[in-house]
Amino acid sequence: MDRKHASQCNGLKGGRPKQDSKIRIELPDVDLVILTPTQYGSLLEKYGYDLLKKAIYLLDKWLKSGSKISNKYVGKNNYGHFRSDGWVINTARIIK
Repeated sequence: MDRKHASQCNGLKGGRPKQDSKIRIELPDVDLVILTPTQYGSLLEKYGYDLLKKAIYLLDKWLKSGSKISNKYVGKNNYGHFRSDGWVINTARIIK
């Protein structure tokens, strides 16, 4: 396998394979949050439907805010935002 091909398949430094943004779930009223079906399934299993729904809507609202920080994450896979100790999940737990 040549170096260029390995770089395309596994990211620039040969780490994890890149996530294809075309393979993503479609959720009603959610435009900017990108998750693969596998990622969505694991989050659903971990957090349950209600908490995950709140967290996804919260993250989508933040991504739509247009701040300098949120613009970095638009168009990219957002699985990393759903850590159990992250702000998205902790804020969604507070929201009634």
